[in-house]
Amino acid sequence: MIMAILVIVPQVHAALMAPWPGRQVQSSGRRPLLLIGFVVLPIRALLFALITEPVVLVAVQVLDGISGIMLGVLQPLTIADMAGRTGRFNLAQGFVGAVSGIGASLSTTISGIIVGSFGVAAGFVAVAMIALIAFGIVWALMPETKPADGCYAPSPH
Repeated sequence: MIMAILVIVPQVHAALMAPWPGRQVQSSGRRPLLLIGFVVLPIRALLFALITEPVVLVAVQVLDGISGIMLGVLQPLTIADMAGRTGRFNLAQGFVGAVSGIGASLSTTISGIIVGSFGVAAGFVAVAMIALIAFGIVWALMPETKPADGCYAPSPH
């Protein structure tokens, strides 16, 4: 029952909250919300490493809903911003999807090896460290992608 709740809680939370970032990106831009989506990932993983009480874990799982909302809404918007009117949106989105799939596959494989060798807490700490590195990269290197005037330049083609 707890496993089902751990899966359902972030999805219900995401469904209820998804419209908010869609509206918010028009005023605040993409970068602040993208950073929120990335910062909750290491926090969630560290909390999972430290907490064993099932009810508290369900509450922590709400953080997964926050990251899912932010990244789910912002990924296509950011790709559209970066692709502009080049006609390469689908190619860029396919590339990001492929890289995300490879990352997800490697994440479960490597964390499974760490858990098998060092325990569950070590697996979550490893995930948290990688998520913290990802947050640092986004914070340091990812510019705001929202067009200043809300419009894209005409396509060069």
